Amino acid sequence: MHIIAKPLLALFFGISVLFTAGCASTDDVSTESSPASKAVVDFNQFNGSAISKDSPVHVHLFSIEETDLGDPQYIDTAKTMAASAPHLLATDIVMRLRAAGFTKVTLDASENQGEEHSYNIQGKFTVLEPGSQDLRLWIGFGAGKSKVCVEGSLSDATGAAIGSFSDCDSGLGWGKSAPQMKEEASTIGDAIGNIIVSWSK
Repeated sequence: MHIIAKPLLALFFGISVLFTAGCASTDDVSTESSPASKAVVDFNQFNGSAISKDSPVHVHLFSIEETDLGDPQYIDTAKTMAASAPHLLATDIVMRLRAAGFTKVTLDASENQGEEHSYNIQGKFTVLEPGSQDLRLWIGFGAGKSKVCVEGSLSDATGAAIGSFSDCDSGLGWGKSAPQMKEEASTIGDAIGNIIVSWSK
């Protein structure tokens, strides 16, 4: 009895180890599936000379008046995100510019609303689609993914356009819609900030 029990016990222990390792591996995959920050936007075009990092830059809240909110079935989530996404995007652009050395960056929520001769970054959300949480849960990677798209411009103090850009970012299909859309808005904010930084002197 003891001779048989020991191999069975060893086999049971081995299966338990493999099962535990498999669970850990699954957790690793789900962690790595969050969207990675992009370095640049999908499209950008700038004219004229580069701006100085000492120039005042004011970041406006991007409009949501003409935004496609996706499937009406998930309109409540989309409206919730539409209320916060403009503030999140503007804040992220400001933080990226300040981190790169811009010394006079403001946004609509700042106590100082910007100098009269500020450059202005403004635009609109064209898509704010939360996606399907049910599809994301049952199918997984690539299904029911959320999507955020923006169009914007950089103009000088006279209102003359200096540059324009557009970008779309889609979630990878895991996680709740609201946190994922926040991450996407943040990712786009980094990308917009990066193109201004690369064009500065």
